[in-house]
Amino acid sequence: MTNVVIAIDDVHPEPGWGCQGDESVGYLEELNKEFGCKFTLFIPSNYHRKYPLSKYKDWVEFWKSKDWTELSAHGHYHQCDRTDIGECEFLETDSDQKAEIRLEMCLTEWKKVGHKPLGWRNPGWLAHPKAIKAIGHHFEYAAIHKKHNHNISWSCKTYEGCDGIDETEVIQLYGERYFIFQSHIAGNWNDNVWNKKNYENFRRILSSLQKTYTLNFITFQELL
Repeated sequence: MTNVVIAIDDVHPEPGWGCQGDESVGYLEELNKEFGCKFTLFIPSNYHRKYPLSKYKDWVEFWKSKDWTELSAHGHYHQCDRTDIGECEFLETDSDQKAEIRLEMCLTEWKKVGHKPLGWRNPGWLAHPKAIKAIGHHFEYAAIHKKHNHNISWSCKTYEGCDGIDETEVIQLYGERYFIFQSHIAGNWNDNVWNKKNYENFRRILSSLQKTYTLNFITFQELL
């Protein structure tokens, strides 16, 4: 039995970014029906200061009602005041105090919708070592990319893996026999978004893997 984890970044309650009826959500539902796929959704708690989860409880409940999704944290604003580091929010929070304040804001939003995420992904995949130290105190695991992590030690469990749903070459088997696929829900600056082309490509990937492996679809929290 070989585990398969599928991660989706930047999901939030904006039309086109993970709302009921979105084309992308339809693809996830179809993959669950066809293959039994599960998904870990990495969700900013107030994306770009416009979508605080506390104002979208029905949206959170929509995803919580599905037994094939895990809701995990992906920063608070997913946005920076600095203009030279993209949206690497926790690279900008470069002290213990700044990180703790931002994490408290994040977790307060989650608390207001009755959910405590076990997992975390850095917005922009980068974070300051002092922020990482603080993050590790609040979450049971972090999903990371080895290249972006720069050998930084975490106090929580970490999972590496970044094969895209748009992958057309070699798929890597990680750790104790599991595949980890990385994607973004939307964004024309990302290649691995849930559009028709990538949905059909990912179906081909899974169909191909099934010829060699017995696939067991799980979320990150099920690896703990």
